[in-house]
Amino acid sequence: MANANTEGYIRQETVLDESVSVQTGSLNLGTGVTAAKVIACYDKFLEASVAKENNATEEATTYESYFSRIESILNEDNTSLTTNIADFFNAWQTLSTDPTSDVARTNVVTTGENMCDSIRTIYSELKNLQTEVDSNVAEQINEINNILNSLADVNDQIYKQGEEGKDDASLIAQKTQLLKNLSGITDIQYFEDDNGGVTVMTSGGKLLVSGVSVNELSAEKSAEDDCYRVIWGSDSGNSVDITDSFQGGSLKALIDLRDNEIPQFMDTINDLAVSLATEVNNAHSTGYTANGVTGINFFKDIPTTGDYAAIIAISDEVDTSTDYIATTSSADSTTANDIALAIADLGSNSITIDGQSITYTDYTASIEAQIGSLSQNAQELSEYHQNLLATVEAQRDSVSGVSIDEEMTNLIKFQTAYQAAARLLNTADTLFTTLMEAFQ
Repeated sequence: MANANTEGYIRQETVLDESVSVQTGSLNLGTGVTAAKVIACYDKFLEASVAKENNATEEATTYESYFSRIESILNEDNTSLTTNIADFFNAWQTLSTDPTSDVARTNVVTTGENMCDSIRTIYSELKNLQTEVDSNVAEQINEINNILNSLADVNDQIYKQGEEGKDDASLIAQKTQLLKNLSGITDIQYFEDDNGGVTVMTSGGKLLVSGVSVNELSAEKSAEDDCYRVIWGSDSGNSVDITDSFQGGSLKALIDLRDNEIPQFMDTINDLAVSLATEVNNAHSTGYTANGVTGINFFKDIPTTGDYAAIIAISDEVDTSTDYIATTSSADSTTANDIALAIADLGSNSITIDGQSITYTDYTASIEAQIGSLSQNAQELSEYHQNLLATVEAQRDSVSGVSIDEEMTNLIKFQTAYQAAARLLNTADTLFTTLMEAFQ
């Protein structure tokens, strides 16, 4: 009963055989029972079901965890981003009513800087999250290797014990728990050999454990994107990049988040930054500034390489002096406002961003809706698989686990049997004593 709450514990039962009877005269007297062997209460098919469902559960919970964090990043900063975009274009609207106002010009710069800061912050936090996920990929590779080596050690112990090792409940419990832990990280296939050891392969057929031999995985940085790739290596020296072959488990989810999901939202923010800078600069550069200069961009130029969302900022000229803000297309008028109005209208006009015609505020709202939907679906899927796992584990525990009720029932049964035997002996002792006294 002490192991009732021990994870992975496999219950043991003693198999009793009738002991050799004793022939006394014409009587054949039984001598009770003897403990023949101790067996593990173990159903390998239920254990396989637990491992399979654990694989799906860990994948789903990993998605749930990181989608929730992405949602937090986008929702917390997205509110301020949406507000800052609206404030920026409203500032241009105010400037259009008084193009010579220093206060209005300063407000355009301030709101522009706030908007740029929001974009850079969101992009930076998403990039940091991607880096964190990449580090977790490497950590999980190390964890996989630790489990593989532990399985090889268990195999070694089983082989050394011979036939007894095949039925050793402690070793079986270690083996099944290690396989469950491994299945939570990655999809595997495995089978037991004739000696009770386990052979483990990836779902794609790459051998990981065979007897006491292990083909470890390695995490190697890619020169292309500086992210970890998962490399399988064999004893013969062959190595294969299996990064894109994982079909389940937390490792598959981490790789997908790092390579697809997080970059998708980074691209979304970058597309927004590029569109804002392009549209505003296209209008601004055609106008004349307060000091009579034309061809000035309001935002810094968009580089040919790299993501603009990481560096978006006010141009050096405008940052130096608000006199470099262009409000008119006329070189002869400082009070005309057609450029300021054109930029202000960008806040309410539909703009083509990533192939869709949409306003900037609707675009940021769509980002929030997208991650909200992904996060909700991930949460529901995680709960679904957790419930399934609990059901399968309950079935497994009904065979392998310790039932307090059952053990208490057995304890009472054995106690009652002991008491009955004690009463029988006491009665026999009394009869024997009485007979002895009668002949004295």
